[in-house]
Amino acid sequence: MIRPNIIFIVADDLGFADLGCYGGRDAVFGKVSPVIDSLADKGLLFTQGYSNSPVCSPTRFALMTARYQYRLRAAAEEPINSKSKGSSVLGLPPDIPSLPSLLRSAGYNTALIGKWHLGYPPHFSPIKSGYDEFFGPMAGG
Repeated sequence: MIRPNIIFIVADDLGFADLGCYGGRDAVFGKVSPVIDSLADKGLLFTQGYSNSPVCSPTRFALMTARYQYRLRAAAEEPINSKSKGSSVLGLPPDIPSLPSLLRSAGYNTALIGKWHLGYPPHFSPIKSGYDEFFGPMAGG
């Protein structure tokens, strides 16, 4: 069996009509999101997903761990920002199974391109939570 490639896109602060594939209207100069619309046409389009938090880090904790985010201390202390650098408790603990760590153990190569926002090194980093490669900022804003 050939394993599928998986691209998981997390975009903060999108409204219900900001993507064409979910009903967004054409902008003045063309389609609202033609590349993402094309990915949706050729892959899977999820229509029953809901954010379980109105802010970034808790949502990311939930997506990464498939857990109710507030079971993890750092998710309750939004925002994770530069003031938490050096903290040994405010981040995604590397011993908790995460989506990328489970994919890596199944033989996938994993990479995160973009915002991490789940804690700062040396205690927390995308590499410690299952990513083989990481390029992006540690926090957002």
